[in-house]
Formats: sequence, structure tokens, C-alpha cells
Amino acid sequence: MTDRAQATPIRQPSRTRLSDGRELLYFDDEPGIVHDGVDRRELPRPVNLSQARWDVLTREWTVIAGHRQQRTFRPATSDCPLCPSRAGNLTEIPESSYDVVVFENRFPSLAEPLGRCEVVCFTSAHDSSFAALSPQSSAITSRMGWGSDADQILPFQISQR
Repeated sequence: MTDRAQATPIRQPSRTRLSDGRELLYFDDEPGIVHDGVDRRELPRPVNLSQARWDVLTREWTVIAGHRQQRTFRPATSDCPLCPSRAGNLTEIPESSYDVVVFENRFPSLAEPLGRCEVVCFTSAHDSSFAALSPQSSAITSRMGWGSDADQILPFQISQR
């Protein structure tokens, strides 16, 4: 796949699975990078209990996702589940570093057949920002949605307290 504004192709990702079966993809700035980290956490298979319900008062579909109440909420920086794994802190990302990584959300508001929720981490540097990315990494991250069959992409950045 290529960017509409540039002819730079997005490299095919390195694919792996997390311990609970969710898919994880690494997109790298440089070719030939090997990602052989293994998720050593003992996680149960995700169970999605989301429901789409018709609200007769608003005449709109509403998603009810009560299982999300168990998700990680504002952990300490030292316990960030989106940082690379390191000794004593196993996270969603089993590698020690990466350029861009995408994985299925552990606590999705929607699941098949209603949708798929993914998390995109655009740098392994916890205190960095999208603006600080290399041109290649920001291009990869920005273009990933253009070549997908996603109906909606809702980006946000978790800011420091």
C-alpha cells in the first residue's frame, strides 16, 4: 500500500500473537528488524460482552460495554501497559523497543461482527509525542488508516498528568 501524497510504501508488518490470542503487528522504519519477544503473561482469552441496543427515545443505536469497567485506568508511569516490556514489568508489548505497534484492544467497546478496536502505539518512548516522531514513523502511523477498510479511526494521545 502507498500514501496518496508520497510513493513511499508501508512495509508489511511483523505479526505475532499475545498470550491471550490477540493479534499484534510491528511496523518498522527500517527493513529486516526481527521481533521475537514472547508475551509471558498468563492472560485469559478476552470475552467481549458488548451489545448494540436500539434506543427508542433517541432513535439511535447505543453500545453497552459494561466489561470495560475492568480495564486499566491511569496507571503509574512505571506500570504503563503501553510501554515496552522489561524485567519486572510485562506489558502489552513484549519487545524492548519498536517503531510503531498495533494490537487488538484488550478491553474493546466493540468486537466482531460489530467492529474491531485496536491500539496504535507510535513510539516506544513513554514521554514522547506524535510531534516528536521521525518523518518515517509519523508517515507510517498516519497512513495506516488510509489503506485499511476502517469506517472510523478515532485517534487520541494519552497525556501526562
